[in-house]
Amino acid sequence: MNKTTKRYQTGKLSALNITVLGVVLAFRILITFVPAFSVGNYVEIGIGFIGAALTGALFGPWYAMIVSVANDLITTSMQGYQFFIGFTLSAALGGLIYGYMLWRKEITWKRVFTTVLIITLVVNLGLNSLWIRIMYGQAWIAFMPARIAKNAVSLVLNTVILKLLFDNPTVKRMIEKYRF
Repeated sequence: MNKTTKRYQTGKLSALNITVLGVVLAFRILITFVPAFSVGNYVEIGIGFIGAALTGALFGPWYAMIVSVANDLITTSMQGYQFFIGFTLSAALGGLIYGYMLWRKEITWKRVFTTVLIITLVVNLGLNSLWIRIMYGQAWIAFMPARIAKNAVSLVLNTVILKLLFDNPTVKRMIEKYRF
């Protein structure tokens, strides 16, 4: 039994794993400060999904969920946004989905598209739209057309960006070297 197999079987985080988790969390916090393209009050196109997908591919569903929650709580407090538990739940579910779909699996176009499609439908259009409805009391018809259009565009963009990212030789080496 080699060192890598033993590490997988124990399920315990090493000091290196904890360090990489911290670096990935720091990266995720950093990219939240990259300005997102906003369309109205309820639609944003950003790059935060990259950190969530990378965390999922490196650490699997449970640690990706934990890092996603930590990222949401830290960035919400740092940026002074109103805290709403629903968005934290959405972040947790997004991390869980990315981890389940991308961890220790071959990252193909089909797998990336399916992952982004699930997150788009369940998290972005489903839960996040519900949270917006609850928080702002807006009628569905007031904000859903713009959200549907944005998510149709971001489904394609996010799929292409993630596949190109995961095909990058440096990222491939990093995932193979540091994958939990």
